[in-house]
Amino acid sequence: MRAKYLFAPLAPALALALATPALAQNDGDIWGDDPYAGQDDMVLAVDELVGALLDMPVGRIANALPPDIVDRDMDIHPGDTVRDMALREDPNFEENIRGGARAMTSVVGNMVREFTAIIPELEAMSDRLGRALGD
Repeated sequence: MRAKYLFAPLAPALALALATPALAQNDGDIWGDDPYAGQDDMVLAVDELVGALLDMPVGRIANALPPDIVDRDMDIHPGDTVRDMALREDPNFEENIRGGARAMTSVVGNMVREFTAIIPELEAMSDRLGRALGD
């Protein structure tokens, strides 16, 4: 098992964490006059989340998994974190994953902003459908 794959199962949680603060707001204009203002705070929050995930201890877990899941030839130590294992395989891993998280934050921010823009249209469509169905 390559160390970079340890992060892959956490990607959906990361995406949800990115989207949740923006989606929780329902005032129709989630960032006021500056649509990019919220991304700075999200990038910092995602960076902290990535740091916490990289510090997750996995050495003992990896050593306890069956050999068909974890390559026993890997240099795994009981106190290893995701960061330790990943950096041994790829010295640029942390830089790449943090850069990817920042880029994903921007993409999610743009998606939420675009979705927010069509909410009034979706509400109007829902009203029309409700009237057409007699509700």
